[in-house]
Amino acid sequence: MSSHKTFRVARYAACAFTALACGAAAHASDVPAAEAPAATTVQYSDLDLSKQADAQALYSRLQRAADRVCVQYKELRNLDRMKLYNECYQDTLARAVANVDHAMVNAAYVADERVRIASR
Repeated sequence: MSSHKTFRVARYAACAFTALACGAAAHASDVPAAEAPAATTVQYSDLDLSKQADAQALYSRLQRAADRVCVQYKELRNLDRMKLYNECYQDTLARAVANVDHAMVNAAYVADERVRIASR
């Protein structure tokens, strides 16, 4: 592995983490102070993003991480909380994908039917 590729992977991981933390922070004002925004780190130094399967694997990791970051809003019996969860999840995932800024990961995001088109 060349040193350039190692740097890019590290930079991408930092960007994904930042996006996930910012997504939760954007919705922090909508909940009580006791519920601090969550953050998580997405590791993908084991993936080769030039391969479609690996890009899809990273996208799946970003989806799971967005869910973990926003789960504090997820309450199926409370429509207001579910709206907050959906907004947080959509925003967090979009920011993470944008910060990774890789064509194949972007393609996985665009192809995801669960992501609202209006949020793109």
